[in-house]
Order: sequence, then structure tokens, then C-alpha cells
Amino acid sequence: MSKSKRKPAAFRVEEVEVFVPPATPTPAAAEPVPLPRTRTMPDLRRGLRWGSIFLGALAALVSLIASIWLYDWVVSLIARDDWIGWVAAGLLGLVVLALVMIILREITGLARLGRLGKIRHEADSAARQNDKELAVDVTARLKRLYAGRKDIAWGLERLASHEHDIMDAEELLRLTERTLVAPLDPVARRIVASSAKRVSVVTAVSPGALIDMLFVGAENLRMLRRLSTLYGARPGTLSLFKLARMVVTHIVLTGGIAIGDDVIHQVIGHGLTAKLSARLGEGLFNGALTTRVGIAAIDVCRPLPYIESQRPRFRELVAEVAGMRSA
Repeated sequence: MSKSKRKPAAFRVEEVEVFVPPATPTPAAAEPVPLPRTRTMPDLRRGLRWGSIFLGALAALVSLIASIWLYDWVVSLIARDDWIGWVAAGLLGLVVLALVMIILREITGLARLGRLGKIRHEADSAARQNDKELAVDVTARLKRLYAGRKDIAWGLERLASHEHDIMDAEELLRLTERTLVAPLDPVARRIVASSAKRVSVVTAVSPGALIDMLFVGAENLRMLRRLSTLYGARPGTLSLFKLARMVVTHIVLTGGIAIGDDVIHQVIGHGLTAKLSARLGEGLFNGALTTRVGIAAIDVCRPLPYIESQRPRFRELVAEVAGMRSA
């Protein structure tokens, strides 16, 4: 009896849908919620500034009244046919002449201060880009700026005899710095050190804080004027205050936070002196702060960047002010 061949059974696998819960979106994968966009910016401008209008009109009215009074007073004096009228006319002419000269001096001081900054910027660009033509222009402008000065006459002669032999822009700027600007750096260092010493001594022995503030402010302005005059600026009153603002901005941009740390470390280094006399420690602090202002003023007034010369070091100058050698 033969066995029947059985066919293999066919199985059909039905597709089973498996429910997978959606993943919870993380904050990083979540889509950002679009913010509402405003097509036009709101008008934040204020209306008429009545306060400014009031102050401007009041100042114009006071100036007009003062001008009319002065005009009538001068005319009445000139109308006198005696020596009083002639003296009044002469004094009026002298006042007008002095006012014109003051205005011209301020304009010249501002122009010379801006010229120093522009020369320094172009010298830096010429050194970085190796631009010989720009370096020659910077050298020529510095020669015109320092022409007639007896303190660097030898440097002007040496520069004139060697500048045509140099073909590289950086080397020409090195020679210009070595002959014209580097001889002024030790004088600038002495100016800063003497001002800082003066501030230290006076604030250490002065009886009141108000006197300290007035003296420190006046001495710092005097130091700024001397440094800018040394490097060729010759500032007036307005340009001096502009220079002070530039120095403060330079300090802030180049490490204003580190000022306090350096000064405090220097004063803490004289801990025994500070313990012996709190006023003497305060004098050292004010002197160190004046030193920081002086170094920043040199950076602002110096017409060339430091290519070959070394920038004055804060700690060395503070040690010199304190009468000690830096370790």
C-alpha cells in the first residue's frame, strides 16, 4: 500500500499593525515657535522737546540782552570825546583780538591732535601691509611736524641722510622711530614718573579728600598737556579735554578691569608701608593710578606704534615712584 505524498502546508503571515506611541519631543528637537513679526517698527520718537526749546530760547534771550547791553555801553564810552572813550575802544579791540587768538589756538590744537592720531594709524597700516609709499608719506609728515625742534635736530639730520637707502617699509619706520620718536620716550617716562611722585607725596600729606581730588585732577591734566606737547600736539583747553576723554577710552578698551588689580597688587606689595601709614598707602595708590593714566597718554600721543622700542612697563614705573627697584 503506497503512502500518499502530502503537500507542504502553506502558511500566510498576515501583516499585523503594531501601535507605536509617538516619541515625546525633547526641547532641543522641538520646533521653535515662530515669533510674531512686525512689519513696521513702532515710532519711538518723542514729540516736541519743550524742555530743550525752553533752554535754547532762554540762552538766546540772555545772550541777546547781554549783547545789547554791551553794545550800548561800549558805544556810550566811545561817544565820549576824552581819554576814557579811547581806552574803552582800545580794551574792546584787545578783547576781540584775544578771543580770536584763543579760537585759532583751539582749532590748531584740535587739528594737531587729530594729525598725531592719523599718522599713528597710517604708520601701523604701512608696517602691517609693508606699504613703502605710505611709510615714506608718514616719514615726511613726521619730519614736517618736528621741523625746527632743537631737541631732535640730530635725529632729523640722520634720518635725512639714511632714509633714501632703505627699500623696506618696516625698516624705514624703524629708522624713523629710532631717530625721531625714541629720543622723546625717556622724557615722556620722566614726565609720568615726576607727576606720579608729586601726586603720591601731596595726597599722602594733604589734610582733606577734596584737596586730594582737585590736586590729582589738575596734575593729571598738566601731565597730559606736557606729554602731548612733547610729541607735537600743543593742545589748547578744548583739545586737552578731548585728549583726556581719549585716554580714558583707551584705558577702558585696553584693559580697564585690570587697572584695579595691578594697582591693588602694587599697593599690597608695600603692605608694611601701608600698615605704618594709611595715608602713605593712599598716596602710593594715587601715584600708581596716575602712572596708569600717563602710560595710556603716551600710547595716545605717540605718533608711531612701538616697532623697535619697548612700551613703558607699569610695574617698573610704579616701583620707581615708590622709590624701589622692581623685583
